[in-house]
Amino acid sequence: MLLVDNVAFECRRCKMELTLNVFTLNCWGIPVVSKNRKERIEAIADYLSKAAHNIVCLQEVWSEKDYLYLKEHLRINLPYSHYFYSGVLGSGLCVFSKWLIQDVFFHQWPLNGYIHKIHHGDWFGGKGIGLCRIKCKDRLINVYCTHLHAEYNVDDIYLAHRVLQAYSTAEFVNLTTPPADVSILAGDLNTAPGDITFRLISELPSLVDPCILSRCKDEAVKPAGTCDNINNSYSDPKLVKTCPEGKRIDHILFNVHPTLEADVVNFGNPLEDRVPGKAFSYSDHNAVTLELKIKFTEKLKQRQQSAEERFRETIDEAIQICKEATITLTRTKQLFLTTGTLIFIFLLGSVSFWPNNIIGDVLKIIMTGICMYYITMGTLWNKIEMNSLKAGLSAMENFKTSRRDVKWFD
Repeated sequence: MLLVDNVAFECRRCKMELTLNVFTLNCWGIPVVSKNRKERIEAIADYLSKAAHNIVCLQEVWSEKDYLYLKEHLRINLPYSHYFYSGVLGSGLCVFSKWLIQDVFFHQWPLNGYIHKIHHGDWFGGKGIGLCRIKCKDRLINVYCTHLHAEYNVDDIYLAHRVLQAYSTAEFVNLTTPPADVSILAGDLNTAPGDITFRLISELPSLVDPCILSRCKDEAVKPAGTCDNINNSYSDPKLVKTCPEGKRIDHILFNVHPTLEADVVNFGNPLEDRVPGKAFSYSDHNAVTLELKIKFTEKLKQRQQSAEERFRETIDEAIQICKEATITLTRTKQLFLTTGTLIFIFLLGSVSFWPNNIIGDVLKIIMTGICMYYITMGTLWNKIEMNSLKAGLSAMENFKTSRRDVKWFD
């Protein structure tokens, strides 16, 4: 009888073993703007149709036609997929899976950049974090796909936006992880390990960076940058000269249930070479892949160091950034309203002196438009951004207050 029980246990244990081969790539798929977009999307589809990846997370697939093209060409190996529609352009996020996508949900962030920064375009994408809950045998896998706001300049005007996006992402993952056995967060996080946004995302829901585990196994392993890397044909030559390895801002992070353990079989950048037969890369970002072997463990793992034990400096820094942003926003409001008022006064005082012809009418329309822009930015838009900042700040302060009795807040 004991032998039968042992055999049954081993059978259940074998069934619980699972190999996940995850792939993520920012495809840089902006219609008209992105160079070689059509050829690159075709090359990405060709690669994925032949690769062994069973979960694929893509970002910046801004054209629905590109998504449908990928869906058609991946229907055999990755028959299940979902595109997260959002904003004006769509979120650009989509997930492909070998296994059934059981549930989907999209959480749009309240702060997504500025509408008047048309050349940046983040606001028009309605960015957020998408969740696909995948069912593989008796296992539930939460796959989170996301793309945080870019930095763009050294003088980072979007830092508070990105911090709140990171905290909202961390909270979303933390609250939706149960009852999943495995959680995977993949995408262009626009943040390097050690940055405040990366710490927020990885520490609160206790997500593991496989790069750390890879280095533990092999000290010679050096993580490759995924943006402005010397191997990428689209990298900025000035940035490459300064830092040839680029920045590692695209990530695959994971977490497994305490009754399971995960071994990193493979972790790296699979598409560092040019598109076969072409002089350009697959995207302006390098792809990231992670192969995990998930198996049952007889010993219940000790609870990993949690947010309550190691999150103090991170949450304090995030709160300070948001507080400073509210002060800056108050000053910006005054600047917009003062400028708008002065333009309005000038418009009223000088209207009788303007030529009464088409040129004069055009000038009046332009000046009125500029006046309305400043007044709108100083009232409606300022209020929306301020309320979003306050909401995120309130959530973080509530988190801190609720953990006040924990030692690290003493």
